[in-house]
Amino acid sequence: LHNLRHSFPTRRSSDLLHAPVSGIGDAVAQGMAILLYSLAAALALSVFLSALLANRLSRPLHRITAAALCLAEGDYTSHTGVAQKDEIGRLAAAVDTLSGRLAEARARSESLDRMRRDFVANISHELKTPVTVIRASLEALCDGVVTDPEGVREYHRQMLSESQALQRLVTDLLELSKLQNTDFSMDFAEVSLADALGDAVRGARQMAAGRGVTVDLNLDGPAIPYRGDYARLRQLFLVLLSNAVKFSPAGGLVEASLAGRTVTVADRGPGIAPEDLPYIFDRFYKARQEENREGSGLGLAIARGIAERHGAAIAAANRPGGGAVFTVSF
Repeated sequence: LHNLRHSFPTRRSSDLLHAPVSGIGDAVAQGMAILLYSLAAALALSVFLSALLANRLSRPLHRITAAALCLAEGDYTSHTGVAQKDEIGRLAAAVDTLSGRLAEARARSESLDRMRRDFVANISHELKTPVTVIRASLEALCDGVVTDPEGVREYHRQMLSESQALQRLVTDLLELSKLQNTDFSMDFAEVSLADALGDAVRGARQMAAGRGVTVDLNLDGPAIPYRGDYARLRQLFLVLLSNAVKFSPAGGLVEASLAGRTVTVADRGPGIAPEDLPYIFDRFYKARQEENREGSGLGLAIARGIAERHGAAIAAANRPGGGAVFTVSF
């Protein structure tokens, strides 16, 4: 060991201090340059990515803003056109849904306004004729144009007939207004459709007797209870039966039947004209027939209102062999 220590002499600390450092300075300079280049590249990349992300976020937001402004101005057909699966996409979908709902609401509002205008026009038209006849008759009587007793009685009968028509019109309008008012309560209870239909048939037979029309009742199967307003159901069936009697020829036959929860009323009259069929349940719509001359045009509208309040579907069609058939499905 002694010999080995002498063969490998240790280096002095003064020799290490005087070693050259130029290589270390070059390495530091290269590191600083690389760091600066890396920072510049990172800054450029971050600016590019920020601009790309800002554009991706701002473009759909601009579209949503433009669509919202169009909605505020009343253009409910405007859509964002944004389809993304993120928060912005959900916001755009909500704006598009709002646009569709607003368009539907405006369409309903316009439809209601149109119905109100038509309703006022139809009422004015229906009231004009009887009021004019009554006024003309009164003027003739007051001015002494008609003096013979028979003529005076004829004018009185005409005024009575027109006043009765006015009363029917006002009554039907009140009935229709009640049925269309959701706050109007009905006396719902467990009733028998067979009993309500039989009661209506008995009432219709009295009307049909004067015209020589026969009203038959067919009940197929056991009575099925149904929750409804008995008086309104009888009114519904009576409207259909009286309509069938009115359009039946002398000596004709009206058939009322109940099968399960489906009521049908069929006649063998001239049927319903194809151009009239889509509108017969509309208010004040009257077929251009002599039998319908004295109607108010509200009977079938009232029948549809009663059916709707009972959750039933009412429909009309022409029979292949002639005549019309009305169906009420509860």
